[in-house]
Amino acid sequence: MTMRRNQDKREKTIAIIHAVLFIAFTAFFYIFFQRDLIAFMQATWSRGQTLNNPFVTAAIVMVLLVLLRRAVKNITHLTGRWDAFTWLPSYLVLGFTTAVDSRTLHYNLFPWAAIMGVCLLVLLLVCWIRNHWSSDKRTTFFSLLLPGWIVTAVSMVLCMILTNNDAALHQELAAYRYAAEGHSERVAAVGRRSLETTPALTALRNVALAHEGTIGDELFSYPQPYGADGLGVNRFTRQNTLFGAETFYAFLGAEPYGGETTAAFLQRLYRQDDTPLHRDLYVASLLLDGRLSEFVEAFPPSAKADAPRHWREAWLLYRALSDPMSSLYSDAELQPLLDDFLTKLRTSHTDNQTTLNALYLTYGKTYWFYYAERFLLKE
Repeated sequence: MTMRRNQDKREKTIAIIHAVLFIAFTAFFYIFFQRDLIAFMQATWSRGQTLNNPFVTAAIVMVLLVLLRRAVKNITHLTGRWDAFTWLPSYLVLGFTTAVDSRTLHYNLFPWAAIMGVCLLVLLLVCWIRNHWSSDKRTTFFSLLLPGWIVTAVSMVLCMILTNNDAALHQELAAYRYAAEGHSERVAAVGRRSLETTPALTALRNVALAHEGTIGDELFSYPQPYGADGLGVNRFTRQNTLFGAETFYAFLGAEPYGGETTAAFLQRLYRQDDTPLHRDLYVASLLLDGRLSEFVEAFPPSAKADAPRHWREAWLLYRALSDPMSSLYSDAELQPLLDDFLTKLRTSHTDNQTTLNALYLTYGKTYWFYYAERFLLKE
């Protein structure tokens, strides 16, 4: 009787440990990892009529999946070292809740039917093995717990793999949320070390850099594959309150006219109201489109040491490409670097992409690299 009581106590402790791990993982999954995707899904499906509360959503899903686990346990009667297997369907369903296509927000049910079928076969196999397994009465508590930890870890990994883990999309949605809250410094920090981006993420980040007054020094620290269009969001891309053009233009503080290009829009803003924000965005549009002569004409070279770095890089590059012997502008700090960059660019005997890959480590965050990749070495 005492031995049976001790065994029941160990099984109950193991069940509590697995429940705590699942609840903690679900909270992390819904409140942190998939928070913005869930908010985007809810805003889209409800046509902006409801907003997501991550804590309420996590609590509701948590209760439902705990009930699912309870049903699985009542059917399989798995306990002790096998208890973790009763949580496997809950982990898979948790991953399925956000396994939507990034563009259509639709679920592809066919692979999930196969996955759940395999899960059912695993549970049947475990039940068969359990029925032919010797008693756990003389097994140490750690030996009973270790298999459950392994199964739990595998279940968590499967959940993360099978859900939507598009890093660029998650970064874009996080940037929208920070922009709606007015935190430009957080928007600028989103994806700082990532080479992946989207049109909206690029635009939000560029405007955030302009708000922070650092776009002249940090614009090319981030991927800029869209030219001047990377400074605006298509108003027809998404039609919901939080994740769409409405949030972006509220963050910027102005909207373009119908049919107005991003470059023309930013030029109009600068001419109407010469604020540092409008000036920096207009300069960014000129640099991103490679309009060096227009940039130099509108913003003549300055000997000021505190001029933004990308401005100084553009002035030097313009002189090097138009008239190297001109005394239009001199920069003792940057000139040797530009000379080295152009020398390696012109003397390389490899293909363009290999040349750029070699230069990226040293010059990847300069305007020179951006201009060479987009204009000088354009295929």
